[in-house]
Amino acid sequence: MAHMASKRFTLFLSMAVAMTLSGCVVESGGGGHGHVDPPPPPPPPVYQGCPALQGVGSSGVISLYDWRGDYASFESYIAPEFYIRHYDGRGEASFISSRSSNLDMQDATFRIVPGLADDRCISFEASNYEGYFLRHRGSDIFLDPDNNTLAFSEDATFCPRPGLAASNELSFESCNYPDSYLNVDDYDGYTYGLYLDNEYGSAFEEDATFLLMDPWW
Repeated sequence: MAHMASKRFTLFLSMAVAMTLSGCVVESGGGGHGHVDPPPPPPPPVYQGCPALQGVGSSGVISLYDWRGDYASFESYIAPEFYIRHYDGRGEASFISSRSSNLDMQDATFRIVPGLADDRCISFEASNYEGYFLRHRGSDIFLDPDNNTLAFSEDATFCPRPGLAASNELSFESCNYPDSYLNVDDYDGYTYGLYLDNEYGSAFEEDATFLLMDPWW
């Protein structure tokens, strides 16, 4: 009996010690094995916002807060009466007037929304295609549906700056390609192409400057 009592005491003592160890599981019969849960994965890195706004880039951004949620049209500085618009899935600038078709006016009207990647900047949502945004793909501009990825959000976010050619107008810097701006180029007699480029000189500054206007639609 003394031997059995000694065994019970030893088992009780072993269980008491085991239960004080964090993460230990005690199984009946004294054959338990310790199990420690793996540490949780580290939290995902916090998005720091548009690369174009890092450091001193955050200064000089024009928020356009009063226009957020509203519709507007954007006239080329170098080509008056030519407006940013989408056509067949691409961005361009074409002549728009009161005699233009309803479809042309709609294509040249965008809703200004907080930037998909960074709400200090903006995104251009098509007035007639909800959830479709102007975005760059390489140096070309397209109208594509939001696919809820960071890459798309950055490609579709532009930071308004004082106009490169006229400080009272606007230029639109790419969120993820600092010093690259929306600009018109390659006039074919009817329309200008709309591009994203990083260039210098007065000609480029004029091509990359736009006037914020009341919406055509």
